[in-house]
Amino acid sequence: MKDQGENSENKDRLEREVQFDLDQIRQALDGLRYGQVTIVIHDGAVVQIDRTEKRRFRNSSSAGLS
Repeated sequence: MKDQGENSENKDRLEREVQFDLDQIRQALDGLRYGQVTIVIHDGAVVQIDRTEKRRFRNSSSAGLS
């Protein structure tokens, strides 16, 4: 059986991992006006964060298109 100290260490480690994941998600969201953030989770853990940003222009001449 695990002792209380070991359980406390595991809980602290898990809390640090969750805080790190949340910080990474906040960073991906920071400054995003149009787009999406996708979070991939395997076995209850965040393994990947994708940020896709869309840039919108009022007309095609603003985008440098002819």
